[in-house]
Amino acid sequence: MTRTALFLHGGTAGGWAWQPQIEAFDDRPTLAPDLPGYLSRADERWTSFDLAADRIAALIAEKADGPVDVIGLSLGAITALHLASRHPDLVASAFVTGTSVLPYPSAQRAGNRISLALWNRRFYWAGMARVLGLRGDDAESFVAMAPPVSRSSIRDQLREVHPGGVTRLESVTAPVLAVVGEHESAYFHRSLSAIGAAIPHAEIGVAPGMHHGWSGEDDVLFNRILRVWLDEGRKSDELLPPTSASPSAAQLGEERPRRQ
Repeated sequence: MTRTALFLHGGTAGGWAWQPQIEAFDDRPTLAPDLPGYLSRADERWTSFDLAADRIAALIAEKADGPVDVIGLSLGAITALHLASRHPDLVASAFVTGTSVLPYPSAQRAGNRISLALWNRRFYWAGMARVLGLRGDDAESFVAMAPPVSRSSIRDQLREVHPGGVTRLESVTAPVLAVVGEHESAYFHRSLSAIGAAIPHAEIGVAPGMHHGWSGEDDVLFNRILRVWLDEGRKSDELLPPTSASPSAAQLGEERPRRQ
């Protein structure tokens, strides 16, 4: 039986962001829930990654027939690894990208403080729509339902994420493919290396030419790489090796603030 693919979204979106993947993987069961505190689950305030993982575990037990292949971006990637650590019996494999596992540098924390200050402002979300590559009706719909989660829930997330080490990575036993966009900041490239060091069996790679939200930036490339992982259980040949694509030492101090 084909396993269910569970998609976990980033911190400025919702389950809707995975629509290109849901359509591309219509040959298998899929789940793309809003995370606790987001959109349809706004009444479930996000309080911790433990609680989020437990809520997702309950969803898997209810909706899936056995362990799932979990796919996560940014916030969803952290949650995916936390789920794999906390509920190993429910995760058959994990595909994660743009994962924060190290302490946030000061510039990134400052960027998140600015985002929090603007969280309820329409112009902030209009700009975020452009960052996500949304246009026309898609952009208007995105702005109309923004913010997708309360500012207090985002504060709770960042309180855990900023110090790093949300998850005991060494306790993750499921097969893992961790990816970073070639043009993501040095922080995310270092986090990728940290995942590889903490999870010796993990595969790691770099998505050529991509930025943080590349599941929407180039959904065709994303889906091809994910297809190889889900169908063949291996890293796609399209991924670059980290050693050839990671930022140079001179770039390491040039972090650009980015919301998770």
